[in-house]
Amino acid sequence: MADRTRYLKENPKGVSEMCRIMEDMRKESLKEGIQEEKKMTVIRMLEAGKYLLEEIANISGLSLEEVNRLKAERNA
Repeated sequence: MADRTRYLKENPKGVSEMCRIMEDMRKESLKEGIQEEKKMTVIRMLEAGKYLLEEIANISGLSLEEVNRLKAERNA
């Protein structure tokens, strides 16, 4: 493990690899955050009771199936 850590910290190729890994992690985290915010938007729209499910799916960018799943979870 020490050799791998040294490679990632000291070798230019290792540093480049670590930067790529960290960037991939950042992008994945951002993607998860956006999805979570979309779900919270759907929940707020469901609670408002003013929107058709198709409208919620269209506005939120989630699929109609996902909106229905969130509605079912909310009603459970």
